[in-house]
Amino acid sequence: MTTTDDRFHPLQAEGELPLRLNNPFSYEPHPLALLAAAEVRRHVASHPEWAAELAEGKMLGVLVCRDDEGCLGFLAAYSGQIGGREDWPWFVPAVFDYLQADGYFKREEAAITAINHQIDTLEHDEQLTTQRQQLARLRQQAEAETSAYRQLMNEARARRQAQRDAGADSEALVRESQFQKAELRRLKQRWRDAVAHAEEALRPQEEAIARLREERRHRSDALQRWLFDQFVMRNEAGEQRTLTTIFAPTPQHVPPSGAGECCAPKLLQYAFLHRLRPVQIAEFWQGRSPRQEVRHHGQFYPACRGKCKPILEWMLKSEELRVNSEESATARMEGNAEAAADSSLFTLHSSLTFCVVNKPARLLSVPGLTGEESVESLLRRQHGEVWMVHRLDQDTSGLLVVALTREAYHRLQRQFLERTIYKRYIALLDGVPAQQRGTISLPLRPDPLDRPRQVVDHEHGREAVTDYEVLSVEDGRARVALTPHTGRTHQLRMHCAHAEGLGCPIVGDRLYGKPAQRLLLHAAELAFHHPVTGERLTFSCPVPF
Repeated sequence: MTTTDDRFHPLQAEGELPLRLNNPFSYEPHPLALLAAAEVRRHVASHPEWAAELAEGKMLGVLVCRDDEGCLGFLAAYSGQIGGREDWPWFVPAVFDYLQADGYFKREEAAITAINHQIDTLEHDEQLTTQRQQLARLRQQAEAETSAYRQLMNEARARRQAQRDAGADSEALVRESQFQKAELRRLKQRWRDAVAHAEEALRPQEEAIARLREERRHRSDALQRWLFDQFVMRNEAGEQRTLTTIFAPTPQHVPPSGAGECCAPKLLQYAFLHRLRPVQIAEFWQGRSPRQEVRHHGQFYPACRGKCKPILEWMLKSEELRVNSEESATARMEGNAEAAADSSLFTLHSSLTFCVVNKPARLLSVPGLTGEESVESLLRRQHGEVWMVHRLDQDTSGLLVVALTREAYHRLQRQFLERTIYKRYIALLDGVPAQQRGTISLPLRPDPLDRPRQVVDHEHGREAVTDYEVLSVEDGRARVALTPHTGRTHQLRMHCAHAEGLGCPIVGDRLYGKPAQRLLLHAAELAFHHPVTGERLTFSCPVPF
């Protein structure tokens, strides 16, 4: 063994070992990874002092490796910290432990905290609060009195016009108008002077707070840059780069907060430092799901793309990741091509203005970046110009209406915008909802650090509403009908999987549940008004599962 501590844990191999590392962004856990994960669960269960924190949710990871003597074992890691520590024995350590009590990070963090206390003390100073309240009242009084005088002038203007119409002396009326305009200017100036005087009294305190905030921002930014420069990542060839350098070519240019602290970078860093050959990697969730994301206890998840993808692409520069990513993409393209080749029977209805098709699972709705076949490209060859009114996820099967004229496209699109289109989906869930029927209302937005995943965001998310009904239950799985009232990305998948929704992911949901041969979600019914005649039309197609 090449390691000198207890972080490389022996494993007994059963069967043939993989030839190369799996793709951390798309995988099903290997039996060896499952064995290692079971050992991790036993270990954390032996530490009751961690139970409350882990119950709140934590990502754990394993990396099955061989050492230079051919011995098989695994490394374990946790994301971030447990109990405020990044260096618990048995687990691999942090890439860079910035939590040392006497270290630079802690000293700067303490300085920033002191600035926060100064700002808080100034912000809650009784005299400052009183002066701010007085200034706010002055501004309100100025607005109210000025508005009242303008109203008086408007009434006077109307009265003068009536007097002019009755033949009154216009010179006197002009003098009155001029006086009122001058009086308005004097009134506004008096209030400007009063407000300026109050602002001047406030200025020293406000400027002191502004200076502290600027110092806090400067020190925080500098500390973050320093921290990213301390994370020096290694690859299998022994080359090294900081997080700052790794993220420089990315669209965001700088590392996101928490980069380098996830399980996968920790595991690979330790393996490469100790001449261990990675065999299989896997990450799983422990505890309750976060409020925004979908994470189920004990379930395995791919590495996040926003924080980890640039890092892992660098660390796995030996082409392991590239080869596996290409194989994964090829498999997806082959599945799409197979579905496209089978699509000769998927047209249910065709007219001069629109057609309705039954899209098979794994076929794209519109061409992808690599130009694969899609519903749009297949129909374009049949009909010439087509306009895609809506889409289904590649893994979802079922009904799509496609416009064959621009006018039909706009009329159908308007129905979607006005929510007069009726859609009913059938799904098989990995579990049984607590209620037989109901309505889910969970606002959604994209996760910028892990696209195309969506998150629930009650503050910034877009409204997403779905009705559901349990149709039957068999072997612990519920068949449900889903009727969306909005059309957000991954709406049905999120509403089924999220803890605040049904808490039961759709079978085969590789993003929010467990991978399977296909996603068991089917658009079974579709109703809309004919784009020319206005007649209400309803289409349905059998559920293939």
